[in-house]
Amino acid sequence: MRSLVLLPLALALAAAEPPEKPEGPFQHKRHQPLKLKCNFCHAGKEERMGFPAAQAQCKTCHTAISERRIPSARVYKLRDFVVFSHAVHTAAKLECASCHGEVYKSEILAVFRPTTMAGCVDCHKEHQATVVCTACHELGQ
Repeated sequence: MRSLVLLPLALALAAAEPPEKPEGPFQHKRHQPLKLKCNFCHAGKEERMGFPAAQAQCKTCHTAISERRIPSARVYKLRDFVVFSHAVHTAAKLECASCHGEVYKSEILAVFRPTTMAGCVDCHKEHQATVVCTACHELGQ
């Protein structure tokens, strides 16, 4: 069944030049024609969406990547005292682009919405979400 899901992915890239070994940071824009959902690659618990490893999906086209990790650089960093849950934001019906921007239009990823207190509070106010301290901070930390 899994191979049937990957077949359209392989066919979509068949007309393009054979993919080389990835070099430099991952390019979302280059993969935009595949129309993949974010969680196709950024799988994991919705509390913490993670960086993808070299997965079977990637190896469908990128046969030379073996088991090494996909080149990436962390763009968003949270302070240790901030509690953030992708699951909570997903449940609030926010799209990934609300915080990360239109990544498929970017050559190189950059911060779209700053992960500063002011940036988060502004977003919470914009979406009529709570701004109580304990929404993002655990007391006693």
